[in-house]
Amino acid sequence: MPSRPRISWLAVRHINPCMDEGRPTLEEIIEQAYVFGLRHIELYRGFFASRDAEYVRHIRDVLDRNELQVSQITCAPDFTHPDPSVREAEYAEMVEWVATARVLGSVGVRVTAGCVHEGVAREDAIRWAVEGLSRLGDHAEPLGVKLGFENHYRDKRWTSNDFCFHTAEFLDVFAGLRDTPVGVNFDASNQLMTGEDPLPVLEAVKHRVWHMHASDRRPGEYTHTVIGEGAVDFDALFRCLADIGYAGFISLEDGQTEGDAGTQRSLRFVKTKVLEHWR
Repeated sequence: MPSRPRISWLAVRHINPCMDEGRPTLEEIIEQAYVFGLRHIELYRGFFASRDAEYVRHIRDVLDRNELQVSQITCAPDFTHPDPSVREAEYAEMVEWVATARVLGSVGVRVTAGCVHEGVAREDAIRWAVEGLSRLGDHAEPLGVKLGFENHYRDKRWTSNDFCFHTAEFLDVFAGLRDTPVGVNFDASNQLMTGEDPLPVLEAVKHRVWHMHASDRRPGEYTHTVIGEGAVDFDALFRCLADIGYAGFISLEDGQTEGDAGTQRSLRFVKTKVLEHWR
């Protein structure tokens, strides 16, 4: 029997209420993952009430009590900012997140290039992104923490889109990371918002993917659908990964608006497709 991908869960639908209203708490999200029968969970950085040592150890205890491993902490550094002091501060914050990942036993950390900044030349943004991500990769690798560079849209805390929102910029930054330890967190649906096809992106980066966001939506729309009920061709994407023996994580990017019932449908869909393509 081939090794199959491990299924994780990123509760995108809880990001706004957690950050804006304080509920659900991170502890409640972890407990919910256990109820769903999951053994892996992805944690967005905004779920954390703090990063002080006592709180992080407490969260590790909650994870252990619920028999969950963190697949990835979802972070969003802005390495394309024109101010070098801001880029340095972003790097310092990411060093702290890598330390948090180690304490929690997280396999890795999701990373981004940074925002679109008015007046920043394309070549400068690419260079700064590659420099920041490469440096962070050199720091994280000896600590046993993977980095997953994402074809990303926009973080909740940002006011503009990711510099790598379009395929061309993502692949140019990816090319600059070729000789670094930085891997890829591939998002299945972000290309649909720009009218692009996700499959060629995956084909270009598949050998560096260790974590995947199974997200779904309709073309040109931001709002997520239940996974399997949007326009993403998961058969094509999963076939691409299965053909290379992919056994990393497939994380449900669960931003749909139908609550727990939608999560359960998404989970059933992904489990069924994994069994279908990894035989």
